[in-house]
Amino acid sequence: MEVIALGLMKRMKARSEIGRRGVFYRKSFIWLLLTAAIPGMITGLCLYWFGVGHMEDDLSELHQSQMKERVQNIDDQLSYLEMDLSHWAFSPRFGYSLKDMDFVYQFQEARDISKSLLVMQGSHPLIQDVELYINREEPVVFKTEHYRVYDPAMLTHYQQLLQDKRSVYWLEHLDEAEAQEDSVEDVVISTAETPLTLVHKVPGDSSQPFGALVVTLNREKLVNLLKTMTPYNEGLTFLLNAGGETILSDDPAASELVDELKSRLAGSSAEEGAFRLGRGGVMYSVSYGKLSRLDKEWTYVSASPMNAITSPVLALSKLIVAISLASLVIGLILSWLASRRMYDPMERLLRKLNPGSLAGHKRMDEFQYIEALWQDTAAESSELQAKLSDQQPMLRNGFLLQLLYGHLLSYSERELRERMARYGWQTGGHRFGFMHIRLTGLDGHAGEVTENDESLFTFAASNIAEELAEERFEQFHVMNFHNLALGLFVILPDRGQAIEGSNMPRMRELAEDITSAINKLLKLQAAITISKPLDEVKRLTATFMELERASSFRQFVNQNQILMLDALDERELLPEVQYPFQTELEIIQAMRCGDASSIDRLLHAFMDELLAGDGLEVHVQQGMLQLLASLQHMMLEAGVNPSKLFGCMNAFEELSRIRDSDKLLRWMKNYIIAPYLLERETRAGVQQKQVIDRTIVYIHEHYGNDISLESCGDHVGMSSYALSKLFKSVTGVNFIDYLTELRIGNAKELLLTTNLRINDVAEQVGYQQRYFNRIFKKLVGTTPSEYREAGGAAK
Repeated sequence: MEVIALGLMKRMKARSEIGRRGVFYRKSFIWLLLTAAIPGMITGLCLYWFGVGHMEDDLSELHQSQMKERVQNIDDQLSYLEMDLSHWAFSPRFGYSLKDMDFVYQFQEARDISKSLLVMQGSHPLIQDVELYINREEPVVFKTEHYRVYDPAMLTHYQQLLQDKRSVYWLEHLDEAEAQEDSVEDVVISTAETPLTLVHKVPGDSSQPFGALVVTLNREKLVNLLKTMTPYNEGLTFLLNAGGETILSDDPAASELVDELKSRLAGSSAEEGAFRLGRGGVMYSVSYGKLSRLDKEWTYVSASPMNAITSPVLALSKLIVAISLASLVIGLILSWLASRRMYDPMERLLRKLNPGSLAGHKRMDEFQYIEALWQDTAAESSELQAKLSDQQPMLRNGFLLQLLYGHLLSYSERELRERMARYGWQTGGHRFGFMHIRLTGLDGHAGEVTENDESLFTFAASNIAEELAEERFEQFHVMNFHNLALGLFVILPDRGQAIEGSNMPRMRELAEDITSAINKLLKLQAAITISKPLDEVKRLTATFMELERASSFRQFVNQNQILMLDALDERELLPEVQYPFQTELEIIQAMRCGDASSIDRLLHAFMDELLAGDGLEVHVQQGMLQLLASLQHMMLEAGVNPSKLFGCMNAFEELSRIRDSDKLLRWMKNYIIAPYLLERETRAGVQQKQVIDRTIVYIHEHYGNDISLESCGDHVGMSSYALSKLFKSVTGVNFIDYLTELRIGNAKELLLTTNLRINDVAEQVGYQQRYFNRIFKKLVGTTPSEYREAGGAAK
């Protein structure tokens, strides 16, 4: 009995030890999970409560700082427009001589006025239309051409513009002048959907003006300019007049948000400021201020949603808390299941194994697991580092693109250098340089060139630049702009290494090597512009704009050119420009005559004359833009609408993008001259048929008289020679043959249906009897008498 009791006590002790080990394991695992989950929960809650608030404050401050720069840009654009219009209003072209001028008799003056208005329209990107109204006994309006005003409503509108006491002023909508005389109930005008108009009376120096220049702004482009005030490319921006009405809005459908912002601003006495507005679960950063324009005081309002940036933080904080809680719950379940699966089999094995040996096996398994886990983590870290190294060039390229195009202006110099350090660049004690490379001469390349070929040539040039730069600099980056242009960003080793100087500096040597390689391998030329040395990377944005502007001072020919930015002197590069007026007149005359061969020859001569001067790109482009304006004016005089002819293409904008002389000439031929010549030929065919129809009608009415080719030519306003050729080409027979067949056919009818004498029949169809008998017998085969006898018998 004692032996049995002793055995039962040992078994109970072993079972109790197993139970204590299971409870200890569960408690240890629970404490481990709590230790891991609680920091995550605290982090998520801190992000939720504190991070979002600070982020919204920082975003509001950033929004307000960016708004000042972009509002200044809009103010500068409108100021330039006002100054340009004042300059034109004081021009002698719009002086006192216009009041009594006969525009029909003095058509040359009328042509010059139309050309001036067309140049004004293309001089500023915001201008949509320019009109000139002249108030006199027979009022006249110039748009692309002049015409008299007969519409009473239109006449009243223009006269009310002149009746305004102000000499220059803004109209917030075209009905503003009429609305000032109407009652409040009648003035229900949606100004947000109508364009802005700037009016300047002419002559500008007169106390009694008799006309007005009316400039209508392009609403779509003005809205796009207004959208730059929203830093996140989302939200709402609008302008208010002094009465609180909406002048312009980039989202007219958001009327409820506009009304709420108006009511909020109505209770504020500050002229500018910022606040946050929560609406519909979206938090907006709102900035507002004043925009002074001549006699107007406008208020700009920009509301940008911050949820696009703060929502990921909110979602992340919630996700961290959710994962922490889920991990805790799952850990509790797993600890209970694991303790049962681990210790229940041990209870059955206690009869064969002692607890000490079991603990030893358990510790060995845990050590092996931890070692395997450490090896897996090290492998994943190495793989992640390799992927990051592969993506580093793309990260650098994206950073530089944002920097060049001004998207990082809000960052300080220290923050920019910290970001560069994260991308693997060493910037301490270094200077920076930039090289802009443009490929030219592609149009003279063998074979037809497509847009894909341009991308391939640019890619090949970027590889060449990268290989050559690697030989001279340790830190650099090549940027492919994909439009026959690329950039090279260089970090110089130390401040003592300058970009410029004597003894062939390294940047210039590199530019010459790149030029030589492109000439040899790609058979192209290169125009390279090199910046000044920069002590601050933040100045790279302004330097890039200067490089693009300086590239326009290159010679507009397909040859290698290297420009050092610090060596350029604009005063020396802008000599007196001689415009080829005579060649322009010859081109216009050839266009009117439809002489394609002469047009091609004169167009090349026009380009040669422009290049024979200083040959700068900026001057050549301005000359071609002036020629384009003259050609469009000629088309309008000929009754051809350039907008319809060109398919609503903005020809001035397309031309200004071309950087190659051969490509510019080909574009002018294909997109300007060829469509006009085709339209001219089409119209000429219809007009020629109408002339022949009038001639045939005249022949049928007067064939019994002494009619001739000369008399028909006088009737239709053509020479006898031109009418003869045109008659043959349209009808297929000569004029005299057609007249003879008509006369003989009517003579046959008279011989068979009347009893007139042969002499009378001949006289009625326009012949003398002797000549009539000879012609009749030649064509019919019998004399008129025989024909009558045979016809009478047959009848």
